[in-house]
Amino acid sequence: MTSKYSKFFSAASEFNLDNFPYYWITQVHSQYVQNVDHALKKYGLDNSRRRILLALKSKPNASVSDLSDMLIFKMSTTTKIIYRLKDEGLVDTYCCEEDARITRVVLTHMGEQMVEKINDLSHIVLDQSFEGLTPLQIEKMLDSLKLIFRNLAH
Repeated sequence: MTSKYSKFFSAASEFNLDNFPYYWITQVHSQYVQNVDHALKKYGLDNSRRRILLALKSKPNASVSDLSDMLIFKMSTTTKIIYRLKDEGLVDTYCCEEDARITRVVLTHMGEQMVEKINDLSHIVLDQSFEGLTPLQIEKMLDSLKLIFRNLAH
């Protein structure tokens, strides 16, 4: 490890938790999830179900496997949540015509309506979280996070 990064890592003698980037990434994410969960309670949803619904909005007819990969969930967890959403009338499932081993998931009309409600609530939380930042600062933060992700994905 090069010394130019040493103050950011826990092995350094001058380490301070406030300088550890992953501490802040997890803190921000946890607070975001907590705020969104609180807002979603009035619709009887939680963060896991919200994430699947939003993923289906961005990738209609996704397979269970696709959703697991997108959301970094275990396949068993994804399956359990999808069938819970199905019982609630928010999604439907069907067998893929090309490969019957693949289960595809689609939003129902009720699911589409729920996504609209989720987006309305999420905008409030995002507005709150980005207060004091310029769009350029947010874009730079996104670029940095994408770069860090690509570095870790190798």
